[in-house]
Amino acid sequence: MFSLTEASALAREPEVAAALDAVDRYLAGTSGPARFRAARNSPDAVPDREAYAGLAEVGVTSAIVPEEMGGSGLAPGAAALIAERLGRALAREPFIENVVLPVGLGLALSSRSLMDAITKGEILCVAWQEGPFARPGVTPVATRLERDGRGLRLSGRKRFVMGARASSGMLVLAEIEGSHAIASVPPATAGVARQDKSLADGTCWSDIDFDVWLKERDVIARGDEVVPALSSAIDLANIAIAGMLYGLQSRILELTLEYLGTRVQFDQPIGSFQALQHRAVDLYTHAQIARFLIGEAVDSAVRGAPAHVLEAYASRTKARASDSGQRIAKEGIQMHGGIGYSDEYDLGLYVKRILVLSAWLGNADWHRRHLAAIDPLGDGGMT
Repeated sequence: MFSLTEASALAREPEVAAALDAVDRYLAGTSGPARFRAARNSPDAVPDREAYAGLAEVGVTSAIVPEEMGGSGLAPGAAALIAERLGRALAREPFIENVVLPVGLGLALSSRSLMDAITKGEILCVAWQEGPFARPGVTPVATRLERDGRGLRLSGRKRFVMGARASSGMLVLAEIEGSHAIASVPPATAGVARQDKSLADGTCWSDIDFDVWLKERDVIARGDEVVPALSSAIDLANIAIAGMLYGLQSRILELTLEYLGTRVQFDQPIGSFQALQHRAVDLYTHAQIARFLIGEAVDSAVRGAPAHVLEAYASRTKARASDSGQRIAKEGIQMHGGIGYSDEYDLGLYVKRILVLSAWLGNADWHRRHLAAIDPLGDGGMT
């Protein structure tokens, strides 16, 4: 009832189904909510790195890397299906920030060196924002790569970088000689200063200041391909975020239905009250709409939809999953009563996770405005 399997043809392909089964078995032994609760206030990146290592053990970190580049070769849309499982289990694993975004960028750039780094276990994040969320290329890039006698000097500041704390390397958007570039920077490099800021769910984003010297080989891409590639990676990440949001909200809905069936008032379960039944059905409907929109977005990525069409699917899907997730989170707390606010009860952890993911890479309002401003109907359009 709450799986994306029925909504996506990709989920029923044998290779993808086997991968999802492996993820389910892994998550069954990691105790998601308990692990998330224990790790949320950790002062260092150890829990995140351990969680990433768990993903690597079951092949998730290279699942959507092409076979010829050392990966499993699953379609990129499989990222949303994997993310659903992680969301449902409230997994700590930094899948979107340290897997989907860098792999999506590598796919769009056809970068073998980047894929090699990922398949060999390097933990990467993408540092590109310098202010509030906007599509790459919309605002000028202040971070600079400049040549002098010592090599390439990277200077500037990136904000709202997710996954930086656990990373062994960063992919940084910069400007060089009037064009855009992606530079590879190890976080431990002298001249990199990172400030972590805790979020509501216990994860963090980072502000990072750069004043470092790089070599020519550290520039992995430059020119007109950079902005479209980064935009493509962000679209894939937003579809994956929508999948994770669906996993989170489906679990909240399950917890709420279970509670309605066990909480007794006036000598009968409160789930027998018609007003609460109607509210539960309404929440279920919102979740199902999100489910099928995510399935459409996943399968459009598999079909190789044009970039502007995938962009439209990503915004539509992220907006709907964010709206339904926040609605179900709010109603779930209301129908639980005081226990829904308690730290010991898992529901509150799911709610806080939804709040963070709904805002990352554009909230629902931003994506609705963006969808209204683009034309998804040309060159094949949306189905």
